Amino acid sequence: MKHFLRILFIIGIFLLTFIAAVIGALTIVMKGPSTKAAEIMTMSLRETSALYWIPNLYFSKERIQEIVDSNTVKEISEATDTSLVDITGGVSSENADIEIFEISGSTYIGDVMLIKDPSRVFIGNKGPYDGSAGDTVDHIAERYGAVAGINGGGFYDPNGKGNGGTPDGFVISEGEFVYGDKNTSHPAIGFTAENKMVLGNFTGQEAIDMGFRDCVCVQTSYAPVLIVNGNEQEVSGAGGGLNPRTAIGQAADGTIIFVTVDGRQANSIGATFSDMIKIMSDYGAVNAASLDGGSSTQMVYQGEFLNTPYALSGPRIVPNAFLVR
Repeated sequence: MKHFLRILFIIGIFLLTFIAAVIGALTIVMKGPSTKAAEIMTMSLRETSALYWIPNLYFSKERIQEIVDSNTVKEISEATDTSLVDITGGVSSENADIEIFEISGSTYIGDVMLIKDPSRVFIGNKGPYDGSAGDTVDHIAERYGAVAGINGGGFYDPNGKGNGGTPDGFVISEGEFVYGDKNTSHPAIGFTAENKMVLGNFTGQEAIDMGFRDCVCVQTSYAPVLIVNGNEQEVSGAGGGLNPRTAIGQAADGTIIFVTVDGRQANSIGATFSDMIKIMSDYGAVNAASLDGGSSTQMVYQGEFLNTPYALSGPRIVPNAFLVR
């Protein structure tokens, strides 16, 4: 018994020392001489579902709002010009394969997946939207017999305690309006029947009238537009901080670009929105947007995760995914 208590005591001392070290390091960053470091840390923490409250311990609500306002991505006001994407030549069978590349930057590692044939990309759902929990991307892909996928639209997640099964806005999947209100406008990412990606604010009915075959909604606070009509969006400050991230884009030849970046790990802290813009630009995107990041960030190929979800509990359950047939 005495030996057992001694072990517990040693473990307790270790945990207290570790917690004290973390608090000390965090305080140095938040209250240290570098305003930029404090802003990056604040924006990074605010995007987490479990630690978003920590900046409140160091700054007033007014100061936090100032940080948020000065570290943003400009919201788009122009409509997507689909004429910039030319798929009239079609995709030859020998050029229809999926290409995968490993990428890295000063604070991140990640993966890029290029899908030459945009008609292969569609929205897959976790199942009926009946209030039940969501699912991981690998399971959603398996359900559809898909070869690859990334996490899709946003979802209702109050205080990080949602079940991942209730999408934000509306969902159109393979030509069917499967969820949501047709009369309320939301930031949305969709594909037309001509396999061109469109970004903007739409009601469900407008998306139907525009002939969307697949569409999901996001919240621009965590998933802003990155590139529209070939123009990189203006980013101020840290632009979201360093976090795991997922994004989708389309090149002028129709190629669909999936990007995931690992974060909150020793070998990959994460990426900013500026980093994501550069990655998309480097791979030729004329239109691109972020998707939900953090523990939702998932890229799957042939049943295996290409990225490393940071959560100890494994990849987060989500309502839908962009899949590849």
